Amino acid sequence: MGVVDAVILMGGRAERLGGIAKGDLRVDGATLLERVVAAAGRSRHRVVVGDAGASVLPDDVVVVREDPPFSGPAAAVAAGVAALPRRADAAGEERAAAEDVAADAVLLLAGDLPFAAEAIAPLLAAFAGADADKADGAMGVDETGRAQYLLSVVRRAALDEAIAVAGRLEGASMRRLVAALRLVDVALPGRATMDVDTWADARRAGATAGEVGGTDDGSRRAIGTAPGPTTEGAST
Repeated sequence: MGVVDAVILMGGRAERLGGIAKGDLRVDGATLLERVVAAAGRSRHRVVVGDAGASVLPDDVVVVREDPPFSGPAAAVAAGVAALPRRADAAGEERAAAEDVAADAVLLLAGDLPFAAEAIAPLLAAFAGADADKADGAMGVDETGRAQYLLSVVRRAALDEAIAVAGRLEGASMRRLVAALRLVDVALPGRATMDVDTWADARRAGATAGEVGGTDDGSRRAIGTAPGPTTEGAST
């Protein structure tokens, strides 16, 4: 299926979690962000858009920020793609070494998917099996039929074009960005699409957080009730 890069979004204000660094929550000893970065491990280049927080990331992972910060997922995707190697132009620009030019496709992943690893293989398989003349990529769909735009793989050329024609992306939704893309739906099991937006989500995922105020020995506690007021249910 060719070479794949990855753009992982770790932005947003996590208002429904009381504004904590959502990516720092841990499942099975690794932060949410670490788990998603690892899930994208087969990618040639990986870019995180947002705040890496307490996550320890491989040296080859690039961390950038959309401008202005918190300007929405579409703007973050565009910033992440801009940080990847660029495509050689159609006019015959001399191609650099293979590792310095764009991959054939880009994985788009939210950074708060603790079980994203369970979605990658089905997505890539569907992408590899799709007719390139009829599909621009493959997108996860959860058990309720809801599209998961940030659990997808898209041909780089099509993604570049979508970003270019979308115009100003500040405040734009992922739905608007991908509107012109032809994406094959991939039905995924519940765990694979589970994200962490609220404390209830965190409990369901088995997430843990550091003690309030921190501890000298790095001990963690299971999340029960939120450590302080939250705005669970409010829009982010």
